[in-house]
Amino acid sequence: MHTLFPATLLILAALTAPAVQAGASATTRIGNVTLAVLDLTPQDGSNPGFTRDSFDSRLLVYADTRNTGGDVDRHQVAPAPHAAGVAQLAPGPADVRATTSGAIGDVVAHSAASTGLGLDNIASAESEQRLWLTLAPHTLLTVAGNVFTEASRTLAPGQGYRVFTWASVDITDTDQVTTSYLSRESSLIWGEATTLARNDEFFTLAYANPGDTDLAISLNFLAYNDITVTAVPEPATWATLLAGLVLAGAAACRSRTTRCGKFLAQAAT
Repeated sequence: MHTLFPATLLILAALTAPAVQAGASATTRIGNVTLAVLDLTPQDGSNPGFTRDSFDSRLLVYADTRNTGGDVDRHQVAPAPHAAGVAQLAPGPADVRATTSGAIGDVVAHSAASTGLGLDNIASAESEQRLWLTLAPHTLLTVAGNVFTEASRTLAPGQGYRVFTWASVDITDTDQVTTSYLSRESSLIWGEATTLARNDEFFTLAYANPGDTDLAISLNFLAYNDITVTAVPEPATWATLLAGLVLAGAAACRSRTTRCGKFLAQAAT
């Protein structure tokens, strides 16, 4: 019993250690967007430019807790053109928000959750904006701005998170034949010890109408993220359990060897 005691303590420590409250957050943001034009044929005297035909925003927040007896919560807001808006849900230990200031290209999605959200449950936020334009002939449109994605988490033994963030900007014609596209993401997946992934950069996209007639195009901005709670035994936990089992096995072997040695000594006498 004296030999087995340290090994037993190691195993019990791994199994009964108090859980540390963990958390995860995700932020996706597109902003500081500016539109500009260049004249592809300055020698012909035509006027480059564009007209704004229509504009809309869609803000969506979502939580699915059915894996732990909950339900699906979904809330969507459609702000008036160029108006600010917020969509928000707070399903227990989670907070998901999608916002826009109404400025062109300004979309933000944010999700935060702790393990109290429930195993295999998900919380997500999505902010989207679409702008329809008509490009004048011989016009080059440039779209510049800032894109930011960040995924972060803290990990406790036996607890984990999948965190995904995604931002995209695209310009396409109405037939979706020609597209200028930007996509950025930051993600944290299961089974890795990484706790932070981040991307922060300025971008410029360009789209040309080289023809002699007007061209209808759409400009789309999307900020999305989600968090899923999952149980993942951490390497430290497994190492502690393994060390305890090895010590217990070694102690048992030594005990058995000692008993066998005593039996043989008695038999020889």
